[in-house]
This record gives sequence, structure tokens and C-alpha cells, in this order.
Amino acid sequence: MNWPLWMHRSVLTAFAVALVLMLSVMPGATLAHVDIDVGDGQYVMEVGFRDEPAYLGQPNALFLSVEKYATGGTEPVNDLAATLSAEVSRDGQVMNLSLVPVGDGEYEAAFVPTVTGDYTFRVHGAIGDATVDESVTSGPTTFNSVEPLSAIEFPVARPDPVQLQTDIANAEAASATARTLGIAGIVTGGLGLVLGALALTRSRQPRVEPAQHPIDPSGKLIR
Repeated sequence: MNWPLWMHRSVLTAFAVALVLMLSVMPGATLAHVDIDVGDGQYVMEVGFRDEPAYLGQPNALFLSVEKYATGGTEPVNDLAATLSAEVSRDGQVMNLSLVPVGDGEYEAAFVPTVTGDYTFRVHGAIGDATVDESVTSGPTTFNSVEPLSAIEFPVARPDPVQLQTDIANAEAASATARTLGIAGIVTGGLGLVLGALALTRSRQPRVEPAQHPIDPSGKLIR
């Protein structure tokens, strides 16, 4: 069947849209980066991990791409390392990052994620005359979370270093508790032996009877 060109394009567009929607609702599906319009719609920032999937303990970086909307598309925006600042946060802890230009409108800020799960990236400062302060957290609708390295280790997965430290700390705490209880038991046992020995010594001492004075039949004492 010879379909007109516009119909072919419509079918392909509908297929592409359906594919994107299907991937977005699939369990475990996660976008690589997230786009954020800033400066009243003048610019678009693309934010995410440089290397995705991101793995625990592996060197990675915040990836940032900045483009300006223009006629017919977008144009990269350079020279922003001096006007934009970045930071990463997790569990209330914040680390300032240094943005480094790596291409046209592209920047990176290196760090090593040491905990699995979600991270928040913040980019703030100025792009031209526009003030920028945007935060985005990893997740199913933004960018990849940090995964355990065991997901790609073969043939034997190494223990999670964080979990290993937790297990060591728990073992040391349990050992300290057992040691304290053992010392307390020794002290209690020693006191028991001392008290028992004192009681035994007292029981073996001869009893001294009080002197008896003869009593006169008349009821008077005889001296």
C-alpha cells in the first residue's frame, strides 16, 4: 500500500510518542537527564549524572548543559563556569561543586557518591541577565539514582562498604557490651566469694557463753 508521505510521518510520530509513554510507565524506567526551562523561558538547562547508571563508590559528576532558545532551535551558552555555582546534597549534607567546561554549553562537577539512593543537584547564579536557582532530585521522572556496585560485579559481588562498616560497628558494640557484662559478672562473683568466706569464718568461730553467777535460795546474789 502506497501511503502519502504525511501519513508515514504521522504514523512514525505516533509510534515515537507511544514508545516514550510506554518507557515512562515501565517499572524501574528512569530518565537519564532532566530539562529545566529558566530565565522566563529564555534558556534550558539539562541536569543529571555524567555517567548513568551511577554506581556507588565510582567517580562521577554532575552534568550540566545550558542552551538558549533561538529561531530554529537552541544555541549552546558558554563561559558560565564563573557565573554559575553547583552543589550536591544527600541526607541533609551539602557539598559545593566546581563546574568545569567540557564542551559547547556543557559543564561537569566531579564527585564520588558514597551512598546508594537519591541525590539532589542545585544550580544557582546567573545566565546572562537571568537569575537562576534550580534544584532537582533523582528519581523515576528526573534522572538516575545511585545503584549498588554489586549490580554489575561478577562473578562474586563484593560486600557493600557502607553495610560492611555498619556490620563492623555493630559487632564492636556487641563485643564491648559482652565485655562489660563479663567484667560485671566477674566482680559480682568475686563479691559473692568474699561474702561467702566471711560468713563461713564467722560460723566457725567458738561461741563464748556469758559467766553464770550462783543465785542464793533467798533470791540474793552470792558474791
